[in-house]
Amino acid sequence: MEVLPAFLWPPKSWVDKAQALRSFYIGYPKRLPKGSCFTRYRIAGDRWLSVPIIHALKATPHQASWPSDKPWRLYHWRTLMTLYGKAPFFYEWKPFLEYFYLHAPYTRLAEAAELILNELARLYGWRFSWASEPVGQWQPCPASELSVLDYLLRRGA
Repeated sequence: MEVLPAFLWPPKSWVDKAQALRSFYIGYPKRLPKGSCFTRYRIAGDRWLSVPIIHALKATPHQASWPSDKPWRLYHWRTLMTLYGKAPFFYEWKPFLEYFYLHAPYTRLAEAAELILNELARLYGWRFSWASEPVGQWQPCPASELSVLDYLLRRGA
């Protein structure tokens, strides 16, 4: 089975590849590359939303966490409300997004990614599990490509 990178909100091309595979592994590289989609995602208005990872933990991406005093989740939620509040499918996704950004008890990057990927898997009918080995050759997400979140909020599934 193929191993796909564990992007937070993956780009649409990643979702298309997952759709073709239907069953796959997800994983992180040995170290999180700077400026990658592992810790950030691109949305409307040519904006990037980034998760502030603790630098000391970048050597172990599966355990990577963020500073507890950084209100990134609330910032992301407010940004999404502003940019997508009137998008056609925003209210279909609002309960999940509200839970993810305001209430979910995750503390690690892998937990946050898994929550999103589980929701996408439920929507598209995929099966995935975590890879036991780090992702070898990973393809960086295209800088010009919006995350699947933009697609879901504007066009639905």
